[in-house]
Amino acid sequence: MKKRLIAGVIAVAILIPSAVFASSYLADDIFGSSEAIEQRGGSQEAYQEIEGMLQTAKAKLTEVEFKEFKESFKQLMQLKLKITDENGIKHEEKLTEEEQRQWRELGSKLAPYFEKIQGNEKQ
Repeated sequence: MKKRLIAGVIAVAILIPSAVFASSYLADDIFGSSEAIEQRGGSQEAYQEIEGMLQTAKAKLTEVEFKEFKESFKQLMQLKLKITDENGIKHEEKLTEEEQRQWRELGSKLAPYFEKIQGNEKQ
């Protein structure tokens, strides 16, 4: 009986961390990996904050809303990565006129989602 208990504890100790590492990050769908942020002056902490925000969004938005939010957020972050140098400084002048228009439109499109995610939605 004692051997089974010990074997069970060991199995759980091995399987739980493995399951955590096997699960993918939502932020990976946006950036590919945390290294993409780190190459632009970001940190692992910033990556984890974005992951947390995406997890909150997934919990608070409907499935359709989350899909729309994630796609628009990905587009916005791709533009942000384009204008951010390795020191984390943004250079918006690097955007073309079309990209600047897209930047503004995405910001406007995402605003209601951010309000809902942050719990500031007017009811």
